[in-house]
Amino acid sequence: MVKNKITLAALRLFLLRGYKYVSIIDVANEVGMTKGGIYHYFGSKEDLLYATVQFLFNSLKRKFIDLFTAEKKICDILHSIIVDQTVDQFIKDLINIEKEIDLVNDGSFIHEVMQNFPHIHEQIDRDHLDICKTIEKKVDGAIKQGEIRGDLTANGLAIIIWTMLQGQNFTRPFAKDWAVRVQIMEDFCKLLT
Repeated sequence: MVKNKITLAALRLFLLRGYKYVSIIDVANEVGMTKGGIYHYFGSKEDLLYATVQFLFNSLKRKFIDLFTAEKKICDILHSIIVDQTVDQFIKDLINIEKEIDLVNDGSFIHEVMQNFPHIHEQIDRDHLDICKTIEKKVDGAIKQGEIRGDLTANGLAIIIWTMLQGQNFTRPFAKDWAVRVQIMEDFCKLLT
């Protein structure tokens, strides 16, 4: 419980300020502990960063898998992610913040993570493959039910969908408006049917 509270507080601070601008004392103050209390659970700031990254990526992976295994049509799931921004809200709720978080463009959090933990790419790649396999199963079922055109392949479409979802981070400035996100979804779903 305490370790989880520290991890969430550190994640929030790292996302809002950037890893190099957050000290162990900042994290301790955030959770109402001493610096020594933090070191009881984490041997170093790098250990704490690694724990926060693991927590964030595992949480996101579970969220995407939950979304794509739900008993909903594929376009409804994508609408939830792209238009309603359920994953963005999930992150904000997870770390208890109101500010928009853009993991790619805000600050240098992802850069700092990759710099400190180059091997994390392997885990990210495995997680992306797991999510793509889940999307592929959903797409395959949608093709069999006639929800998606039969001339499309489940594997290819799953990769396109995952790439599109990852690309949201880069296209955020163009799709801030709800109506634009709705149009994107309507256009994409027309391509599928």
